[in-house]
Amino acid sequence: MPWIPHLMVLDDDPRVLDSLVPSFVDDLGRGIARHRALSEMLHRGDLPGPIGPIRIKVSAHGYESDRLSAYRHRPPHQIHLHLVRERAGRFDLARKLLNDQLFGVVVSDLRFSDDVGGLRAGQLFVDETERTHPEIEGLLYSAYPRPEGFPAERFVRKGADAAMLAETTIAALARHLADPAVNAFAVAIADQGMIYQSDSFGTTLAQLFGLARLLGSDTLTPKSAIRTRRPLPCLLLDGESGTGKRGLAELFHAASDRRKSPMAIASCNELTNETLLRSILFGHKRGAFTDAREDRPGLVASASRGVILLDDFHRLPAQCSAILHSFLEDGEFSRLGEEEIRRHSEAAVVMTVETQPWLDRRKSGELPLAFLARVERLLLTVPPLRDRPEDIEAQARWLTQVVSAELGAEVELANDAIEGLKQIPFAESNSRELRNVIERALYRHSRETELLTWSHLQPFVIASPATAKPAAAVMTTTTTTTTTTIASTEPSSAALNDWQWRLRTLAVKILTKGMTIEAPEAAKVVEILFDQMLPPLWEPIQSARGTIDPRVPIPLPVWEDLWRIYAVSRLGGPSPAERVLGIPANTLRQWINDREAR
Repeated sequence: MPWIPHLMVLDDDPRVLDSLVPSFVDDLGRGIARHRALSEMLHRGDLPGPIGPIRIKVSAHGYESDRLSAYRHRPPHQIHLHLVRERAGRFDLARKLLNDQLFGVVVSDLRFSDDVGGLRAGQLFVDETERTHPEIEGLLYSAYPRPEGFPAERFVRKGADAAMLAETTIAALARHLADPAVNAFAVAIADQGMIYQSDSFGTTLAQLFGLARLLGSDTLTPKSAIRTRRPLPCLLLDGESGTGKRGLAELFHAASDRRKSPMAIASCNELTNETLLRSILFGHKRGAFTDAREDRPGLVASASRGVILLDDFHRLPAQCSAILHSFLEDGEFSRLGEEEIRRHSEAAVVMTVETQPWLDRRKSGELPLAFLARVERLLLTVPPLRDRPEDIEAQARWLTQVVSAELGAEVELANDAIEGLKQIPFAESNSRELRNVIERALYRHSRETELLTWSHLQPFVIASPATAKPAAAVMTTTTTTTTTTIASTEPSSAALNDWQWRLRTLAVKILTKGMTIEAPEAAKVVEILFDQMLPPLWEPIQSARGTIDPRVPIPLPVWEDLWRIYAVSRLGGPSPAERVLGIPANTLRQWINDREAR
């Protein structure tokens, strides 16, 4: 289940859209399963064995569908079909979807109810779609005659049976897959082992594909042949550890025309000083430094018109930023030892950074703003695994099949194991952390069971700060009354949602940075605060906010200002408050002056 193509059917009559479920969906699934090229691509990378059916997920946009509420697809899905009702032929929903996901085929009614003067809104939209998204195949279906000049193989008479519409759609999807960029992109997704089901990660892939088309040309246009000063195409992939940033860089290379040239990879962990950076990236001349016994071209020259990946860019030493700034600005460089010769790169640059370390470096001020503006010109953020519960399930089930097959066993995941995995914050290394849990449990239990439950997995889950449990001795001061109040106001640990786990992890991080305590001890403090001490204070504070008018409580920003003013007043002024609040007295005075001047 590597590549998930999206299909769209547009109409202004919800009854027409409803009529496609389930007849058209079933015909579409059976037809794709029989189509060799499509079936092989959708099953590319699957484990050896009989090829299963094509599973289609169906979503309705702009209307409520009774039929669709009764339709249930069996996960994992391999195709996503969107039924879109467009009122007044505006196509707002359709345009948003086209920007959110990577679509293969768009099927539109020819005429909409507000067509004026014989205008065919559906045809105009199909033409616009193919102009803005050249990889998409546009089809028309209508009870009216086929428009003059419109290809017959892309037109279906409305009223024909569902099998005819499905057959035409399948042929269009095959043409979509025949696009070299789409085919290379789909193959790379499968070969990278990127198992996903979530729309959020699908949006990331769609944005990456669009950027690859935008920055991926490996030839110069006639106008740009006379160069002045053109920045290098530059993309920054920002995400947590283990979210697949390096694999996405390879997808970018595959989807662009630059796939005809190599992709050169440089780990910024190894670029520890300016000399090493220039030698590895730009090459060196014989005798440029000790042990430089021969000329070396460097990764930039080796990449030619391909892609240069600067992996873990957040680890690049600050003193190297000036060299890279000049290179990213106009693509010019010189080999170490031949300063008089200026060369020019035609490659695109992709950089990967981990979110928090990169944010810390930006806040530290060690990197010049001009350099950051060049590096962050085009930014793509990769969502973490904890924000994609569908991907947790898909990856966990896939990893279980793959690893158990390697061990010569047939093991599956129980539903309670999936639910348990979805509660893990995955704050350490995302997909790598998930893989480690699955592998450890399988190595331990694959010979004794064919069904892994949560009890098998839980001992191998790394105790992150958010999942650490407080020792019983720490809770000795808690009274029975307090415990009862907590149970009624705060969810139990097992009932915490993703955001609550995430915020507890953040609270632990704030404590470890603000106090001289280790993460496990900070986790215990957070547990006591969140489960014992703070819940009883919530209702009195909310009640105090509503003292003036219970119907309209004091807004939280105003309440925060009032609380700071009270704290400074209680402590006797800015100077004595400086030590307690941790805010310089001058800053407090300036803040008070600003509030007085408003």
